[in-house]
This record gives sequence, structure tokens and C-alpha cells, in this order.
Amino acid sequence: MLSNQMELFLQYGLAIFWTITYILIIIQGFKDRACGMPLPAICANITWEFLFAFVMPFHPLQMIVSLVWLLLDCVILFQAVYFAKPKYPPRLLLPAIFSLLVIALLLHVGMIVEFHDQEGKYTAFGINLMMSILFIQLPFKQGLKGQTIYIAYYKMIGTLCASVLCYSLYPDSFLLLLLCLLTTIADIVYIVLIHRALHMTKGSNAQLVPTLRA
Repeated sequence: MLSNQMELFLQYGLAIFWTITYILIIIQGFKDRACGMPLPAICANITWEFLFAFVMPFHPLQMIVSLVWLLLDCVILFQAVYFAKPKYPPRLLLPAIFSLLVIALLLHVGMIVEFHDQEGKYTAFGINLMMSILFIQLPFKQGLKGQTIYIAYYKMIGTLCASVLCYSLYPDSFLLLLLCLLTTIADIVYIVLIHRALHMTKGSNAQLVPTLRA
């Protein structure tokens, strides 16, 4: 068990590093005219943050952080819609996004009820794992567009802060421990992929996607 001061330090750490991650994703997204976060992850994030900012807030600091993240994720969702318009017509894209939002919201509520999880910890770490897995796909799908190595590192540091805090608060939960470990592994894999992509494209104008698939 960690001290109260260390737990508070980790809470601030995860809030700060994840906020920086979102901001960097937004900046790079506008720069590259591409969304730097997978759409299912955006929808899962937005619905979780809406629930715990407005419907089920359990701590003043958490409520403020969730609201900040919600606003940032809405900008990222705008990027996903705006930059996907040339590929997908709005009559297909918007219903798909709405469906993902509804599905994500219902799953959050279902898990909260099933696990009696008023703090949303199971859904939060489930989202973290899903995001980390989907981020691994991004370099193969769109190259380095919307991504930087700094995003990868800040994302992992924020998640590590949350994972250590979670283990301190719930040391007997095997499921949470497993989610934390798998997320960390996926984050490391993503960082390795970005490093490899940067190395292979350095000094070359070759496309990243076919290079990674080679």
C-alpha cells in the first residue's frame, strides 16, 4: 500500500500526462490533417467521461479532470469526422459514430451495474487496454499521421501512473492487475513500432505503411 501523498501524486500524474497526450494528439492531428486516435477509443472515452463528469462523479478532482478530457476528446472526435469526410460520406459516418457512442455508453452502464463499480475502474482500464491495442494498428493503417513518439511515451507514463495507483487501491483484484499488465505491454509494443517507423523513414520519402508491412 502506498502513502496518501504518493497516491495523490499518482492521481495528478495520470491526469497531467493523459491531458498532455490528448493535447499532443490534437496538435499533431491538425498538423497532419489526420485523427491520431482510433474511432472506437474516442467513443469509449467520451461516453465514460460524460458519465463520470455529469452523471456519476465520485470525486471533485476526478469530475474536473473528466470534464477537461471530455472537451479534448470532443475536439479529437471532430478531427475524426472532419478528416474522414473525403473517404466516408456523412450519411454513413455519422450514424456509425452515433452507434458506437450508444454501444459504448450501454456497455459502461452494464459493467458498472454488473461489477457494482461506482468509480468506473473496470471500464476505465478496459478502455485503456482497448486503446493501447488499437494504437498498435495505427502505424500500419495511416503511417505516422497524427502520431509522434512523444504521444506514445506520455500515454504510457499516464497509464503507468494509473496502473500503480490501481494496484495500491485494489491489490486483490486479479482482473485489474491483468488489465494493467496487458496495457503496459501493448504500450511498449506501440512505442517500439513508432521508433522503428521513425528509424526506417529517416532521411527517406518512402511511405511508412508498406515499410512496416515488409
